[in-house]
Amino acid sequence: MKQLIFLVLFPSLIFSQSIIIKDSDKIIKTAISKESNKIHIFYNDKVSIINLTTLKLKDTVFDFNGFDISNLLFINSHSKNYFIDPQGGGTFLLKNYSLSKIDKSFKHQMQIEASVFIYKENIYKYGGYGFWSDRDFITQFDLTTYEWELVPFFNSNTIPKGRHKSITKVIGDDLYVIGGITLNKFNPLLFDNNNEVWKFDLVHGLWEKLGEIRDWSDNFLDYVIIDFDDKLIIDNTDRDILHEIDIVNNTVKSFNKTSFTRKINNSIFPMFFYKNKFYGFFKENNSLNKQTLLKRNSDEIFGKLIAEDRFYKKRINFINYIFYVFAFLILIILGYLVYKKSLVKNKIIIRKNGNLYYNTKKIVLEPKGLLILKHLLNSKEPLYSKDIILLLDKPHIEYSHKTRMLNDILYKINYNLKQTIKTDDNIITVIKSSFDRRLKVYSINKDFL
Repeated sequence: MKQLIFLVLFPSLIFSQSIIIKDSDKIIKTAISKESNKIHIFYNDKVSIINLTTLKLKDTVFDFNGFDISNLLFINSHSKNYFIDPQGGGTFLLKNYSLSKIDKSFKHQMQIEASVFIYKENIYKYGGYGFWSDRDFITQFDLTTYEWELVPFFNSNTIPKGRHKSITKVIGDDLYVIGGITLNKFNPLLFDNNNEVWKFDLVHGLWEKLGEIRDWSDNFLDYVIIDFDDKLIIDNTDRDILHEIDIVNNTVKSFNKTSFTRKINNSIFPMFFYKNKFYGFFKENNSLNKQTLLKRNSDEIFGKLIAEDRFYKKRINFINYIFYVFAFLILIILGYLVYKKSLVKNKIIIRKNGNLYYNTKKIVLEPKGLLILKHLLNSKEPLYSKDIILLLDKPHIEYSHKTRMLNDILYKINYNLKQTIKTDDNIITVIKSSFDRRLKVYSINKDFL
C-alpha cells in the first residue's frame, strides 16, 4: 500500500517545485537577475519572466530596439540589469521590457573577453585582449558620464600580467582574479594558460599575488563555473566531478556528481544558486520542445566527497624568503666548516703565529727545524740540500759540518712528528736526484700537514 501511495505521489514530488518552459529551441538567451528574483528568457519576439519566489511564469512583449543580444554579456547590480558588449564599451540597460544603449563608447575591440564584475552598483572590466596584446588594467563604467574610466593602482608595487578570459569574484571589498589566458611572450599569435591567483583591494587600489593554481585545474576555464555564495563550483565534465572552490580559505573540495546534476547542468542552460537552492533546466523528453526548471537542495547536487586540497600554492612572503635564504647560507657555511674540520682532523697545523699543533696538542720544534719545515711546506718543487743548508745561516762553518747539522735537524723533526701522530713514515723524505745521483732531494709528505 505504501509503495502504491509513493508511486502516485512521486510525479507531484518531482515537479512540485518546477516550471515548464516551452519552445526551448527558440530561446536566444537566459539571464538570471538574483536581486530582482527573476529569470529572463529571451525569444525573438518576447521575453518570458519567471518569478523565483513563486515559480510563476509570465510572457510579455520585449523591445530589442534593433540590438542583437545573442553575443552580449548579461550582468546585474542590486537595482539594474545590463548587457555588455564583449568586444568594446557598449553598455545596454534592460528596463521596462526594453533595451537601450546608455554608453558614449564605440566598439574598440581592445578588451575582448575581459572579465566583467559588479562592485557597489558599478560595472567593471578587468583585462581583455586586442591588437595582439592583453590588457593589465581595470576600467569602470561611470554612471554620470556614461563612459569607461581607468581604475588607478596607486598603492601597488606590482600588478598582474595582462590576460583575458579570467574568472573574477568579488567578496566584500576584494576582487579575486583567477587564472586566464595570456599571450605568448615571444609569439603573440600563441596563447598560454595563466595559473596565477591575485587579490585586488577595491578600496585602497592594492594588488597582492596569492599564488598559483595547482596542477589539477590546468583546464578549468573550459568548464561551466557556478557562483555559490562566496565560493565557486566548477563542473569538471572530463572527470565527472564537481570542484567546490573556497578562494578566501584556499581550499578545493571534489565531489562525485549525482545523476540529477548530470541532467540539469550544461553550457546552454547552466545551473545556478539562489537563496540556498540550486536551479537548473531539465529536458524530460528529447522529443518534446520544452525544458523544465527545477530547484533542489545541496544534497541533491553534491555526491560523495572524494578529495580535499589547497586551491593554489601560496606565494612565499618576501621576508620569509630572505629568512629562508639566510638560513640556507648559514647551513652552507656550517657545512663548509664541518667539512674543513674533517679535512684538518688528525693533521699537523702550522698557525699564522708560527706555532705547530696536532689537533689541540702543541708540537715544540727548535727554531731552525720549524723554519725548514715551513720552507718545505711552502715549496711547490722538491728542494736540494744546498737550498736547505742556506736556511741554517752558518756561512763560517764548513759544508760537511753543515750537512751533519742539517741531517740532525731533519732527524729531530721526523722523530718528534712521528711520535706525535703515531706513524712509522717519515714526514720529511730524502732521495737521490734522478738528474745527478750525488745530489739529495728533500720533500715533505703533505698528507700529514
